[in-house]
Amino acid sequence: MPVATVDHLGEFRLFMPVVRPESMRYVRQIMRAQLRMWRKSEFSDVAELGVTELLTNVFRHARGGGELLVSETTDGIRVGVTDFDGRLPVAGEPTCEAPGGRGLHLLAGLVNEVGAQALPQGKEVWFDLRSDRGRARIAELGNSRTSA
Repeated sequence: MPVATVDHLGEFRLFMPVVRPESMRYVRQIMRAQLRMWRKSEFSDVAELGVTELLTNVFRHARGGGELLVSETTDGIRVGVTDFDGRLPVAGEPTCEAPGGRGLHLLAGLVNEVGAQALPQGKEVWFDLRSDRGRARIAELGNSRTSA
């Protein structure tokens, strides 16, 4: 049986010399437009939330620039952010009193997979979306709030 190959999968890169909170809105718009071009708009809500989380972590912890890479896969997308800080993120269980530390934990519940890897001059943090899992989970959380 021949193995099917997939050609022409898309890739989008955005280098950000400085990551600032006021840039997030534009990055989300770019993400939405790119996914629409790939006919993968069903991933937009979770992808926009996820990219905001990853870039916010660059702003808070890496203090500098980064690069966004969005890759089209045969069954979804991968969103990754690289920066020049080699410290890998830790997604622990935040306490009620903690001022932060919830983002990656929440993101992990919305995506199919999340990960980080050290690079020679920094790190990459990424997530994969391969199904409607994130949207279904958001709807589930919304339903549990209204029924409580």
